[in-house]
Amino acid sequence: MKSKKIRKNIIKWIIILGLLAFGFIKNREFMHEAFLEIKHTPVKVLAACFLLANLFFIAEGAIISCMTKSKDKKRLSLLEGISCTYMCAFYRLATLGSGNGIAQIYYYNTKGIDVSEGTGMAITQYTFQKITIGIMGIISYILLILRGNKALMKYSWLMLAGVLVISFICGFLFIITVSKTISKFVIAIARKIIKKESRLQKKIDKLEAAVNALQTQGRIMWHDKKLFITVVVLDILKLSCWYVIPGVLFSKNFGLNPFMCLSLMAVCNMLGCVMVAPSGIGTLDFVFALLFKTVVRSGKAIAAAIVIYRFFTWVVPFIIGLIPAAFLNNKRDKEDSLVNLKETDSDGIKKTDKE
Repeated sequence: MKSKKIRKNIIKWIIILGLLAFGFIKNREFMHEAFLEIKHTPVKVLAACFLLANLFFIAEGAIISCMTKSKDKKRLSLLEGISCTYMCAFYRLATLGSGNGIAQIYYYNTKGIDVSEGTGMAITQYTFQKITIGIMGIISYILLILRGNKALMKYSWLMLAGVLVISFICGFLFIITVSKTISKFVIAIARKIIKKESRLQKKIDKLEAAVNALQTQGRIMWHDKKLFITVVVLDILKLSCWYVIPGVLFSKNFGLNPFMCLSLMAVCNMLGCVMVAPSGIGTLDFVFALLFKTVVRSGKAIAAAIVIYRFFTWVVPFIIGLIPAAFLNNKRDKEDSLVNLKETDSDGIKKTDKE
């Protein structure tokens, strides 16, 4: 039993270190550029970027803590919520976005929240974040248009297209969350279009289960006004922390006020949401370079800002997230050992085997 546990631990650590190595190798050029740019940036600016980037995860941890509150008043603590969001950040970069949601549901499950309930919470959190990104992007678009920057007006058609698409997405997500009739109708139409023997039917089953979980948790959100307002405010706060980072980088040398940068970043993230790429990789960078060059005349400064922004919002959380990921695996191993011990008698034979 001891050798089996050792083998299990070795395999888990190989997987964790493998993911870590994959993340660094996959992004090695970016990492190299990041460290070079960071060397030439003032320490105060880097400290401010580090603080803002991590305030995002603290706010998201608070959202998780609030949303996991159940009928019996038990929920994840703020520290557990923060640990969860950093662990998700680790798997987000290691798997290029695909493992983020699964990691969150897994963390919930280790804290006694069943998979269906955890799925509902994770999907609801994602939905509210998406809607907040859309609303902040639309408001920022209107403010930038009213400001009347001529250079920026060249891309007004692109921003307007993003506003229209995100408005549709936000509207659809809202309707699906609150209306069972419409969601059932949409799923019924999908089942009719797709052949019964098609493999896609299984995906529709999963989609239906996800929608049901979303609506169950969504109803809790709509009826609990305090929870709803808390989540919305924290979503705005956490996104604003990331959006203002370019303002910190550009304010000294280019005289840009943080509010202008926040508005531009809100539009960039809105457009990044509607452009297809794994976890938004590449899309935000492209839109960032396109829009910020209208107010920052240095291409090198824009490139440096992208590198620093990505470093503090992706790489640093990825490294920090290794700690809760490793700790959770060790804790799970101890719990498994205790279960095995309870199932084993004094002769070292499992009770189930005797039976």
